[in-house]
Amino acid sequence: MTRWLAIIPLVLLGCTSLNTRLPDTDVVAVQKEKITQEQAAFEEIDRLRARLDTVAHRVLSANADLCEKTAPDPGLKTQSLKSFPKELREGARRELGLGDKHLVVYVRPGSSADKAGLQKGDQIFGKDGVLSAPGKTLNWHLKEGVQIQKSRLGVKENINLEGDEACYYPALLRMSSAINAYANGKSIIVTAGMMNFVKSDDELAYIIGHELAHNTQSHIRKSVTNYVLSLGGTRYTRIFESEADYVGLYYMARAGFDPANVEDLWRRLALQSLRGIGRAKTHPAYPNRSVQIEATRAEIAAKTSAGEPLIPELKDE
Repeated sequence: MTRWLAIIPLVLLGCTSLNTRLPDTDVVAVQKEKITQEQAAFEEIDRLRARLDTVAHRVLSANADLCEKTAPDPGLKTQSLKSFPKELREGARRELGLGDKHLVVYVRPGSSADKAGLQKGDQIFGKDGVLSAPGKTLNWHLKEGVQIQKSRLGVKENINLEGDEACYYPALLRMSSAINAYANGKSIIVTAGMMNFVKSDDELAYIIGHELAHNTQSHIRKSVTNYVLSLGGTRYTRIFESEADYVGLYYMARAGFDPANVEDLWRRLALQSLRGIGRAKTHPAYPNRSVQIEATRAEIAAKTSAGEPLIPELKDE
């Protein structure tokens, strides 16, 4: 019996082995190719991040008066090695010069950070020492008027960093091939797949406006409440998706983006998931969304022609 147990792994190995003889690979060539792909990856991250930030800033700043949660947007982003998965940290150290501390990796042209002379590789300091991230900590330091310093090559310099008031739901890039975007109540996440799927900045602005609406209309909290009240039966998310479509179209129009033909986005998405044409589950069916967008666009056009403010219609209490 023991002898048969020893033979079984050998038999299984023979059954799962290759049929062909693969060529030998050179370790040096593999490492060189790895560096080439990492360089391309970080260039793609820079490209997508710049586009996302540029469009999102317009939407978030143009709608600040409709958001309860706002903060100054200085127009920069920082990262450290821990911002990347372990597999990419070697490349991030080599290509971006990152280490344990957060460094500036992006400065929006024309922003307060740009005018203050901030560059990639700089560090930002506040009254509490090195600010670990460009998010809430930095924004609220700016709002409170705290002295900000930049450090380049170890030399600190006082800077005047202000920033436009904007809805405080930062748009974040997620490097995933999935065609997706979502809100979590605190931020807006857009995947690389969605960034490459949209055909214009207008479509991207619509996506950002849609997700911003999820946050401003408290859809995440409401869906959880519905889930609890129904004892786990449903989250009633479909109505929230419709409201996000409606309010989001207003947000993009207020930012100066063109809402014409944004329903084409749903028509192309329908080709990726045919069930969505005739089936409504967590989201409305694609035809419903397209028709509602057309109706909302007509409503916005009528208000624009009449010189009325572009504010979504509220329900009568």
